[in-house]
Amino acid sequence: MSKALTERQIVLVLASLSAITPLAIDMYLPSFPAIATDLHTSIPNVEFSLSLYFFGMAMGQLLGGPISDAYGRRPMVMIGLIVFGMSSLLLSITNQIEIFWILRALQSFGGGVATVNVSATVRDMFNGKESARIFSLIAMVMLMAPLLAPTLGALILKFFEWETIFLILGFYTLFALIFYLFRFPAIKQIRTKITPIQNYKAVLSHKLAMVFIVSQILCTSGMYTFITSSSFVYMEHFHVSASRFSLFFGINVLMMMICGRLNVWVVKRKDPLQLLRFGVIIQAIVGIILFVLHDADLFVIFPLVGLYVGILGFVFGNSVSLTLEFFPTISASANAIIGVLQYSVGALMGFIASSLHDGTLLPIMGVMMVVSLCGATLLLWGSKGYIPHHGG
Repeated sequence: MSKALTERQIVLVLASLSAITPLAIDMYLPSFPAIATDLHTSIPNVEFSLSLYFFGMAMGQLLGGPISDAYGRRPMVMIGLIVFGMSSLLLSITNQIEIFWILRALQSFGGGVATVNVSATVRDMFNGKESARIFSLIAMVMLMAPLLAPTLGALILKFFEWETIFLILGFYTLFALIFYLFRFPAIKQIRTKITPIQNYKAVLSHKLAMVFIVSQILCTSGMYTFITSSSFVYMEHFHVSASRFSLFFGINVLMMMICGRLNVWVVKRKDPLQLLRFGVIIQAIVGIILFVLHDADLFVIFPLVGLYVGILGFVFGNSVSLTLEFFPTISASANAIIGVLQYSVGALMGFIASSLHDGTLLPIMGVMMVVSLCGATLLLWGSKGYIPHHGG
């Protein structure tokens, strides 16, 4: 590790890069009705931009990962942030829903190119339990974004128009770019040729790595299902105001930060796989309870959703760390596979829940239960032969 960098600097810089995605997703959630009105369209059409965002992130990571492994993290981070920032500024002046869709896809593509390098950079610098701890610390700081984003979005809407949200995203990206350039010098990295097919084949054919990846994707897709439907759940079903929606949403994220902090502390003493198993089992149990109690009132659903989302604090860092240990020279490509599946499956599950919409919470809770049960089953069954691995 470079002597010029402290652990705090590493965490802060990489977390600021990771934060662009939750900011771009969560900050504009309270503005869906206003955007629909101004662009003369429906709220479901605006919600479609969220699924497009997930898809664009997946494609950006798919392309950016192998190029980053070959040419370095730094240039790809710069290109991704520039594309994201320019798209954000253009979104603030669009007046057609179709243009809005295109710019959101382009914005997320740039975000994917930039953020695929965060986990890869950690893997370049750390190994084993230390990487799991750093991943959890980054996730904890990064989660300040979704914690504050809906509240910030609602506050902006109180005094300004929805376009201001995207202006702020553009300026934040400029800040993140400057912060990265001046506070995070280039680090030593083992370079590879641009061989995306071979890289992805190596990852996809590694059975144990794919167990970790797919189980994580299934568990996190439950969270994305809820995010996609959160406006309906809180604002339409439970008739919560925009400001209270931000509060409820933020508390859910706070639960994840608390669990992430606990994971940082416990992973020093426990194996990451033990903690990962604990996380997916708890989420599956809570998913079943949510499905059974789907017609309960807000004060039953809210804490259960908070625990369902929050327990992912034990999943993210441990799962990514275990996976990337298998791919020291193509870590960005491996992380791209994680990103592609995460956002694609998340978008698909959100779409399925929306397609099954019947005015109740049953379809949403049903999807959340199924994916978490499948994720827990796969991990518990598929990781029986795990042997700690350090490079290769």
